[in-house]
Amino acid sequence: MRPEVKICGLKKPADAQYVNDAGADYAGFVFYEKSRRNLSRQQAEEIMKKISPRIKKVAVTVSPDAAQIKTLQQMKFDIIQMHGKLSEDAITAAELPVWYAINLSDPEEFEAKTKSFFELPEELQQKITAIVVDGAGYGGGQSFDWQKQLNIDRQAGIFAGRKFVLAGGLHAGNVAEGIRLFDPDIVDVSSGVEEKDQKEEALIKQFVTCVKEEAEERKER
Repeated sequence: MRPEVKICGLKKPADAQYVNDAGADYAGFVFYEKSRRNLSRQQAEEIMKKISPRIKKVAVTVSPDAAQIKTLQQMKFDIIQMHGKLSEDAITAAELPVWYAINLSDPEEFEAKTKSFFELPEELQQKITAIVVDGAGYGGGQSFDWQKQLNIDRQAGIFAGRKFVLAGGLHAGNVAEGIRLFDPDIVDVSSGVEEKDQKEEALIKQFVTCVKEEAEERKER
């Protein structure tokens, strides 16, 4: 089975058609004022109208509060992705599955985020259905040191029972290697399918094709 594909950081209605045509599984929309991919509610809803019903829509946030979570749920997203601070109020407000992003490049940050996760009540921990293993800094297009992290225990700690989303610095040239090394459930790309800060249809198709080809090769091995 191939990993599912998330194309993140959609910015204009044409991006929706690129994602539909390429056969992606998830489309990511960024709600973070400091990001160059930040969207207003109106912009996001315009793009969302054009997304195929089979593609799940992911709202990407940084240290959201309960009010932001409630607003995003009104917009009919399927998943909330949280970077930054893990707020108990925000998770309590979440009625959708939550993806929690961590950075493996910084051991101290990973330890702190793991600690904050396990301090949550059990019923709130269960709302987190996937861990997004990101690169050095959200949206920076940098991967973490893959070789140093090959000892990740996917069956223990924060990863246990949750989907593993490989993100950070992925592109068509390295996604096959990332799949071979980590066997992720989902691969997540943004800057790797962009040119001049714009999503490129050809790069999106190339990325999805590389994921599918690697999956086919694995079947034959």
